[in-house]
Amino acid sequence: MKIKIGEKLQYITTLVMTLLAMGLIVYYTFGSFYSIAKEDAVTLGETTVKERAETMNNFLLKGKELMYSTTQNIDFMLQNGDTEQEILKFLEYTSDCYAYRMSKSFTGVYGVVNDVYLDGIGWLPEEDYIPQERLWYTDAIKGRGEPVIGTPYIDALTGEVIISVSQMLSNKKDVVSMDIVMNEMQVLAEDIQLNGNGYGFIIDQNGFIAAHQDKGQRGKNYLTDEEFAETDLQKMVEKIVNGKLQSFHMDINGEECVIFTQVVESNWYTVMVINSQELFEKVQQNLFRNIIISFLIFGLVAYFCTASYFNKNKAQQYAQELREYQLTLEEKVFEQTKEIKQQATEMIKMQEGVIEGMATLIESRDMNTGEHVKNTKKYVEMIANYMYERELHPDEVNAEYVDNITNSASLHDIGKIKISDLILNKPGRLTREEFEIMKTHSVIGSEMVQTVLGEHADEKLLQISIDMAKYHHEKWNGTGYPEGLKGIEIPLSARIMAVADVFDALISKRVYKDAMAVDDAFAILEKDAGTHFDPEVVEIFFKFREEIKQYLEH
Repeated sequence: MKIKIGEKLQYITTLVMTLLAMGLIVYYTFGSFYSIAKEDAVTLGETTVKERAETMNNFLLKGKELMYSTTQNIDFMLQNGDTEQEILKFLEYTSDCYAYRMSKSFTGVYGVVNDVYLDGIGWLPEEDYIPQERLWYTDAIKGRGEPVIGTPYIDALTGEVIISVSQMLSNKKDVVSMDIVMNEMQVLAEDIQLNGNGYGFIIDQNGFIAAHQDKGQRGKNYLTDEEFAETDLQKMVEKIVNGKLQSFHMDINGEECVIFTQVVESNWYTVMVINSQELFEKVQQNLFRNIIISFLIFGLVAYFCTASYFNKNKAQQYAQELREYQLTLEEKVFEQTKEIKQQATEMIKMQEGVIEGMATLIESRDMNTGEHVKNTKKYVEMIANYMYERELHPDEVNAEYVDNITNSASLHDIGKIKISDLILNKPGRLTREEFEIMKTHSVIGSEMVQTVLGEHADEKLLQISIDMAKYHHEKWNGTGYPEGLKGIEIPLSARIMAVADVFDALISKRVYKDAMAVDDAFAILEKDAGTHFDPEVVEIFFKFREEIKQYLEH
């Protein structure tokens, strides 16, 4: 049977148009998927380094806290008139406690007291040893009473990387210091990887390698050592120190790499270097596989279209194959959609995991906080749900708001991590100076939430977390802190948190007070509604009076 020229032209045109349409679908669909997948890979790398940085930050913060507690005690002993021998015994006891009860990384405590060098582990310096000329002493003087982390160095005897944490005493001439071995940070550096790929290291702002996956690199300086002059490694560290970037691309030894960085304590950096091909290899494999499958499907379509064109009797079979192809394509679209939703769900779980981890940090510091975090979270959820169900504040309160404020409640006291144990768990009433220090936890907490959750958290969740941490001690009449906000100037989330926080503090036993009866606590809320508390929030809270009593009994 002869084929008419018009029919043949129509057949060829149909195939060409189908091929072009398939090409456009592949280009836009898989191109977008590849772009999103690459962004997810980079985000995962940044999150990995940020988690390791937070671990290191906690390690250094613990060193600063121990030093702060030590200097507070020595200041007290000096004011009390204790002798140098009594202070030396305290240093010896403290050295033992830190080494065996805290971590073996925290070694002896030493310092200059009344112009006399005292050492908690019994080390006797050479005759020409002048402590006032040592970096640990001069750094502390420059720190003006704040704990200072010194420049790392290699111990000549052990070959270990050491840093010193030192602090000037209140008399502005005596200094106490403590050495910290970076072994725990070496273990951390060896764990800085992404799916088994790449390597990690920890440097200070001067380019000194404090820990590295390759132990042979420890103690080297990528900025000043001659062996690294004009090398890619030197250029990379210069970019890290000067740019303070979270991630960037550059060639290292002829290979394109992605470098992930995170600042720790303003002058330390955790770094992960990973080959770009290794980072995106799986994404590329999936992309190419899907492209090949798409064009194979087109080949099948073209084949059956041709068979149908030349054999009208096979038209029904072609239609069936085409339907199967359509079903296959629909299944692929469904699977891809499911995968994208799963990725979004995993990101939310990761975000909630960070919040729970931070709440756990609070509990580890404050012996009063564990039940307090759980109870206040429950009260906040009750109030927020009531507002949502009755459409109160509809411009702000919705289902998402209820979830966000409930999750954020755990972080309202996160700033207490940086408050000294001597103040946080003091059995008696705080002095005015101690209370001023305690008050700083609200601003510190908001800054920590911003740093840890950062740009990867949901914007609304981040803002609510910041507001609750910073403003939950503001009062309705404007006499609270840190900014003295008044009335509805105070964010709604913080006004809700204030009621939950004070109520649970009243009914809870503390080192400085006994627990108050539940009814007495409700009476205080009722009395202070309109002065300390938002009267609307108090009224809502009272609607759950019996439910709260039952909850507390269990």
